[in-house]
Amino acid sequence: MRLILVSLALAAMAFSQEAAPQKPLRERLLERAEKGEAEAQYDLAKNLETGRIGLKKDMVQAEHWYRMAAEQGDPFAQAGLAILYQFGKGVKADMVEACMWYTLASKGSKGGDHESIADMLDDITKLMTPQQLAEARKRASEWKPKK
Repeated sequence: MRLILVSLALAAMAFSQEAAPQKPLRERLLERAEKGEAEAQYDLAKNLETGRIGLKKDMVQAEHWYRMAAEQGDPFAQAGLAILYQFGKGVKADMVEACMWYTLASKGSKGGDHESIADMLDDITKLMTPQQLAEARKRASEWKPKK
């Protein structure tokens, strides 16, 4: 009998620990982003840009988190930041800045992602002056990741 009661008590303790509510995804994502995890920073930026997972759409914060991940070398965040600059979403439109980030994203991506980013880079370069393109390429060549 004692063995049964001990077993039941242990099972109840294990169940209560498993059933403990987990923090909402947005809170867990923010915690990881604040710790410097580039993947979490990118995910948070994307969700802030689109207003998903219970977050209000906030382009200023989206730009901040894209930049944090982009500066660590995350090619998806670099492409996301480039899009914001190309279309002036939450930032002043800046073709040179957009082209620089597309260039970096293109270098860091692979496969189908690389092809998509390379296409976006190709599209923006057709809209730029030779001086703008030279400046964007100079910035990209001088860029170093922050870790």
